Amino acid sequence: MTAISLTASKSALAASLYSVTDLGSLTGKAYSYATDINDSGEVAINSLDSSFFYSNGSLKKISPLPGDNVLAVSGINNLGQVVGNSIGKTDSDNNVFIYSGGTTQNIGLKGIPYAINDSGEVVGGTTGGGIFPKLAFPYGAAFLYSNGTTTIINNNLKENYVAYGINNQSQVVGIFGSSSRAFLSDNGIITNLGTLPGDRYSQANDVNDSGQVVGSSGLTGVNDTRAFLYSSSTGLEDLGRLRPTDLFSSSLGINNLGQVVGFSGTNNNFFAADGNGLRAFLYSDNTLYDLNDLIAPGSDAGFTLTAASAINNNGQIVGRGAVNGELHAFLLTPTSSVSVAEPTSGVPILSFGAVVILFATFKRRPYSSNAAIQQTT
Repeated sequence: MTAISLTASKSALAASLYSVTDLGSLTGKAYSYATDINDSGEVAINSLDSSFFYSNGSLKKISPLPGDNVLAVSGINNLGQVVGNSIGKTDSDNNVFIYSGGTTQNIGLKGIPYAINDSGEVVGGTTGGGIFPKLAFPYGAAFLYSNGTTTIINNNLKENYVAYGINNQSQVVGIFGSSSRAFLSDNGIITNLGTLPGDRYSQANDVNDSGQVVGSSGLTGVNDTRAFLYSSSTGLEDLGRLRPTDLFSSSLGINNLGQVVGFSGTNNNFFAADGNGLRAFLYSDNTLYDLNDLIAPGSDAGFTLTAASAINNNGQIVGRGAVNGELHAFLLTPTSSVSVAEPTSGVPILSFGAVVILFATFKRRPYSSNAAIQQTT
């Protein structure tokens, strides 16, 4: 494995400057964060007690399923469909829903959804309930919901699986196993993406339509991860961390241009209102940028951008940031392309054939040879 330092060349690169829209101020909440954005600039947003759909400068509050009172949203597709889950006062199970056109539809599954593609396919994690027998998958199962049919992705039911991302080719990524490894599922074939050298843990968070995967890899997965970018042709690439003092980084989203967003920092309190040492990053043209350095003059709105969760194919970015002692959802929109000097510190790129990280908590276990399980709602 060969380390290639990006400090070898200090030539200027073309990079966008961004305007900042404070989506959190629209919610009227002191705490909010944006989870996903589609190519029309529509955004899924959560606060402590509400969820919202942002479109063309206006905000709509998303209602939980009938009988439920708490909800969260996670993904949005180019049809404006938002996926999320809600919970009732007496029911501790998460009821998966799709929000579209102002209404929420129960898909009949208990679990936590994380992503939805343009075909309306939803992926996430479940331990049973709803259309499946309660606790049918006590160690955790990754699910794929498509056209009324739910498929369990696990190739065994004695190992934990959670799916975090899906592209428009129905390729699915996530984490699996007692050893905690990132996986890519393609047409029923599950590939273990491995870890960066010396690591024992990995997780895949997103995948674009070219099959490029992003996530993180670490020794333990706690305060020690490194963001990665994977493709079948190059294998796993270590994207590094923003600053020499940073202890961890993670890539959360990728668009079809191969641009990656995520965060880097020194403390894992991701939702601290003061930023707490976290910085949102953009990886583009083989360079890792601090997004705080790419804000157009006069447009920062007092923000410290702490984490970027998604980027669309027009280069718009959403995430969360600290402003006036509060944590607000933000939307970044490219305003121009300018020459930006490369970062002064080198970002090592390590190439080999593997990838990984962690995000949700479903229990794990050893092996069993079970085929995919389907249930129709």
